[in-house]
Amino acid sequence: MGWPRLLLIVLLLGGPLARLSSQQEQERFALPRRVVTLEQALTALNDAGAHLSYRPDQLPDKAIRLPGGRRTLARWLDLLLRDTELTYSQGAAGYLVLPDPDLLNRTFSAFGMITDSRTGERLIGATVQWVDRGTGTQTNEYGFFTLPSRGGSQRLRVTYIGYFPFEQEVLLRSDTLVNLALQPNRELPQIIVTAAGNEGESSSYLETGTRIGRAEVTQLGGLGGEADPLQLARLLPGVTSGADGIGGVFIRGSEAGHNLILLDGVPVYGLNHAGGLFSIFSNQAIRRIDLYKDGLPARFGGRIGGVLDVHTRDGNLYENELTVGSSLLSAQVSAEGPIKPGESSYLLTGRYFWAGKLIREYSRQYKSKRGRRGLTDYDVYDLNFKLNQRAGRRGRIYLSLYSGSDDYTNSSWQSKTISQTTEAGATFLYTTPVSRREDLKWGNTVGALRYNHVFSNRTFGNFRLSYSDLLTQSAFERSDSLLNLTNGYAHGDVFSGSYASQIRQFGFAFDGQTSLGVSNFVRYGAEVNAHRFEPHLLNGNEKLAVYISENTDQSDGAHHPLQYTLYGSYNGTVGSTFYRLGLRGGLWSNQGKGYFSLSPRVVLAGPLSPTVDWQATYDRTVQPVHLLNSFVIGLPSDLWVPSAPTLAPSTADQVSGKIKFSPFPTWSVESGVYYKALHRLVAYSEGSQTSDNWMQNLSRGSGEAYGFETVAQRSRGRLRGWLSYTLARSQRDFDDQINLGRPFPFRYDRRHSVKLLMIYQLAERTTITGSWRYETGLAYSLSLETIQDPAIGGSAELPITSERNGYRMPPNHRFDLNLHTTLSAPGSKFTHSIDVGVYNLYNRHNPVYFETRPEYYIDEDELLSRTQFYQIFVAPLLPVLSYHLTFSSGEQPFFGR
Repeated sequence: MGWPRLLLIVLLLGGPLARLSSQQEQERFALPRRVVTLEQALTALNDAGAHLSYRPDQLPDKAIRLPGGRRTLARWLDLLLRDTELTYSQGAAGYLVLPDPDLLNRTFSAFGMITDSRTGERLIGATVQWVDRGTGTQTNEYGFFTLPSRGGSQRLRVTYIGYFPFEQEVLLRSDTLVNLALQPNRELPQIIVTAAGNEGESSSYLETGTRIGRAEVTQLGGLGGEADPLQLARLLPGVTSGADGIGGVFIRGSEAGHNLILLDGVPVYGLNHAGGLFSIFSNQAIRRIDLYKDGLPARFGGRIGGVLDVHTRDGNLYENELTVGSSLLSAQVSAEGPIKPGESSYLLTGRYFWAGKLIREYSRQYKSKRGRRGLTDYDVYDLNFKLNQRAGRRGRIYLSLYSGSDDYTNSSWQSKTISQTTEAGATFLYTTPVSRREDLKWGNTVGALRYNHVFSNRTFGNFRLSYSDLLTQSAFERSDSLLNLTNGYAHGDVFSGSYASQIRQFGFAFDGQTSLGVSNFVRYGAEVNAHRFEPHLLNGNEKLAVYISENTDQSDGAHHPLQYTLYGSYNGTVGSTFYRLGLRGGLWSNQGKGYFSLSPRVVLAGPLSPTVDWQATYDRTVQPVHLLNSFVIGLPSDLWVPSAPTLAPSTADQVSGKIKFSPFPTWSVESGVYYKALHRLVAYSEGSQTSDNWMQNLSRGSGEAYGFETVAQRSRGRLRGWLSYTLARSQRDFDDQINLGRPFPFRYDRRHSVKLLMIYQLAERTTITGSWRYETGLAYSLSLETIQDPAIGGSAELPITSERNGYRMPPNHRFDLNLHTTLSAPGSKFTHSIDVGVYNLYNRHNPVYFETRPEYYIDEDELLSRTQFYQIFVAPLLPVLSYHLTFSSGEQPFFGR
């Protein structure tokens, strides 16, 4: 036909088609406001004159709400096809609707927050997965997740313990923000303690923390009905304490001062109320606690022991709640609710130890019956306050405040009259006045201002300003006298002391997370902290009243160290092995001396079979602050001091491995071993607790801890709980100023530990819980004779011990029983929670420590003295009783946002 004739035909036909296409682009088509299917909408456009082609079998069966009005055909197609896998193309004959050919070949991410539909609380560790692909992830500690996948329409499933599963169809045409809310399943029995991640997901292999939730703690109960998260933590293998909790929490042979305690990300230096009978963490304010014994994420640092990462609740975003209640120890109140529903909320909790009034009167009568005058007085309170404000579509601001205080006083005076008749018939009268006084006061103040923001589909960040303050003040005085009433002769010993420790910490931190794929992401951050330490220590054989307060180290008595930290970690996979590589770098600067450190962290894990998983970890940690323990008085008086030019930071290296066998969905058996080496430890030299200068009387040493842990757990069903056994050893090796340089057991070294927890679901809202623990007795130093102390003059005496911690207290064991029930009438806005039980059911007297006191007596007409041992214990058989009444403004229906 030739090129000229072909060109003529194209020009003759192309002109009208081009004009038709141009007209289609400019023409506006009208559709009414109504709800129709996609096919009905496209048919209506064709009926209105649009040139539109499509295959009906490729159209999804979905309803579309038409906004009505007049639009161009391209504008209508953009609106109609935006939530489908379809696209359109424009040709000379009009528009063609067809499947998007590039959608399935591209990768996008669904990202967002998972929350509680009733309260708006962000859910930590919720499982998010694509149903068809089987890939998934967990939300981080801020409730954020990001999950990549190929484009197209897919079903997203979200699950969380204690909540109904939720599924939603998600179309990935681009990176998509998906915020979802789950409905609580109040009929589902709670899993008592689980891994910080959820089982069955690839990322859970690298989870090394143990999650302790609020509901689980409530079922356990506690001393006097005081529900305390640490009571549950102490039932875990590898975690121990003194008798009845006295002394704190000890994780795998480390000291209490080696643990990192975080409250909403802020370090807390004082963990306990009542010396450890219960903690500063009110169960009304706590959302959950993550406990780490090994495999520490790189974002945690500054301590060489375990980690207790405590998260407080955000406050209800949708309804007001008021809870009032009381146990046999304290009265509690909690108020929360929305400031602007769905946007901002508040939480306020308070607790006051009203049982101190009873202790005061009971102790007065108790001492009077034993011929002593005096009393024990104890006051405790704590407050939690939190504000939660939405900041745009992707941000949120939190303000958290905590304040708590303990005030303990114990006084006693006793005098006996002794008559002695000599061989010559002369009679002498003696009196032996003995007085004791102990004053101990400590308190924490913690504040945090946080802003977290979703920067993109893959990146999340949290900024934090923080403040932490601990003030401890302690004074004691002991006087033992012998007075001859006949001739006025007097002999007396006085020993007294004053301790104080104040720490203030200001900090700024950033923590970020970026996803690089389904199982790959990086976590990174930076911190700057300014500290102020002011330790104070005075001891001697003078009356306490004659002391003049003075500083004992620098001219102003204070240290002002600065701390700088950078960290990062990467999660990845090689075949069936999952790994997390982390590195933390820090610089501690004090008095012109800087200490730089690098702390690598490694976690390796994976499946051996469908029912067997393995995990191995290595951690190096550095601690630039030191806790000096003193047992000069009955309750320990602790002195926090910083690393300085003559005092280097402590370090630790730990390796561990474990195997987990899950033969049935409800049963698992986990066994593991660990070894921890501790370096540059610091302690008071022998006898130096009577010295005024703590810096010049310290000994340096090392330690090691190793053990085997195994636990069998049933996590679902009417009967739940676990049985664990731990075989462990922890010892110390200091210079020749302590135990002549010979190794000795750590005070809280417990060779054998058996722990049993059983929770039985009697009814939908009623459980009965029994817990039993057996632990080898504490190691302690026993003194059978004393010497004169020339360092402080006078006649004060110091105990002689042949072996540091060479003796063992009796084994520590007890059984607790608690019945928890929740009552709520249908339609009622009031909920009643009641706990009834017994603490220390068979009345075991577990000694906290032994106290020595002189006792004078007559033997064959000769006045003699001897040392009398007194076993000090805290909690005999006691009733458990608590009641809480909650008023709610109403239920919020389930919805997905």
